[in-house]
Amino acid sequence: MLKRTLALAVLLTAPAVVAEPAQAAGTAIGPVTLAWADADHTKVRITWTETTPVANTVGVPNVQPLGTTTAAQPNELVVEGSSFPRTAADESQQIQVAGSDGTEALSAPFDSYVSPSSSFSLSFAAHNQLRWTLPADNAVDGTPDDPLDLPDQYSYHVDQGFDPNPFQWFDGMCTVTTTVSSTRTGVVPNPGRPFTLRVAAQNEWGQGAVAPRKVSMVPDIQVTAPGATPYGGTTTLTGHVDQSALLITGKPPLCDERRSPLAQTTLIVHQRTSPQAPWTVVGTTRTGDDGNYRAIFRNPGPREYRVVVASHIDPAGIPMFGADSQTRSVGSVTRVVSAKFIQPVVNLGTQPQAYLWVDPAGSQKAALQFKNASGAWQGVAYKTLYAGRGILAFPWNRRGTTQFRWWVPAIGAIRPTYSGVFSLTVR
Repeated sequence: MLKRTLALAVLLTAPAVVAEPAQAAGTAIGPVTLAWADADHTKVRITWTETTPVANTVGVPNVQPLGTTTAAQPNELVVEGSSFPRTAADESQQIQVAGSDGTEALSAPFDSYVSPSSSFSLSFAAHNQLRWTLPADNAVDGTPDDPLDLPDQYSYHVDQGFDPNPFQWFDGMCTVTTTVSSTRTGVVPNPGRPFTLRVAAQNEWGQGAVAPRKVSMVPDIQVTAPGATPYGGTTTLTGHVDQSALLITGKPPLCDERRSPLAQTTLIVHQRTSPQAPWTVVGTTRTGDDGNYRAIFRNPGPREYRVVVASHIDPAGIPMFGADSQTRSVGSVTRVVSAKFIQPVVNLGTQPQAYLWVDPAGSQKAALQFKNASGAWQGVAYKTLYAGRGILAFPWNRRGTTQFRWWVPAIGAIRPTYSGVFSLTVR
């Protein structure tokens, strides 16, 4: 009885052996599918199946998380197409759906290629416009017919950035205006201010990465000209040229318009015979380090002049819109090449010979004058020139030294003039 009792006690106090339940099978995540979620192809719908609802993390493995879902939410995530990292045309990526229990699945490979814009070129077109051009894109799709493939359809976004307040420094970021083109080339007119230019190709994946480029300009050209110069002599134009460019500084970048002398730059001098006549080139000159310039050329007759900085790409690759100066009129005065006596000292009774040579060489009727005892100029005689030259012999019976000069009439648009004073001495 005692043995039975002890045996029963042992049986009652020994720990019970409980059988372990069977381990639950892991959640199976089914195919991960991709499709565009809207007609404009701006959002991507990611869907998947799973045998047991679990929380999920969705993203591009080791590159870009895209979002999460809870076990209670549908097995779906809609994200912006621009959220995906860019790939080259021959590269691909996959979407991974990872369950909270460690299971995961991948979508089919796809690319998110955007035509590169960083190499857009600039040149100046007619009518003082700046042409931008994106090179042809000959990339080959490395994942043809992937779930998100669409026909190539790009728009080209042209962003111009301006100083929001040109009259105050360090006052803000660039104010950006955007135009959209459907072609890989286009033109930007001269806005009369410096700006930044950014041209980006955009498709369903967003815009290609591209840094803006600066575009400077010549705000004005100062020019000073004489009212008239001798025909065939020299005419000198002087002036100063500034440039205006954007200074981009700081983070976030501030946008400031600054003026400075336009140094060591070629200037073109134009001329025309009337406001209705076409401009022709006289020649070129250059600015100094201080932006000042001087242009010297022959006077061919009355002309209108202007000084031009042509639109160009400078040696640093920065486009610069040029400018024209205001028009300056320079008249032309008959040039006296020589006015003298053949013999400035003669004996009483000898006829002096007054000589005249002028340009333009015409048949002007010149008048010889002398200064009388009262200090007034008085006429002696006229002489009709031949090919701009002539000698006038005349009687003169006054002893002593007398001052003379020639008056030469206008010829065409060439203005009249007086010669310099020359003297005759009679002994």
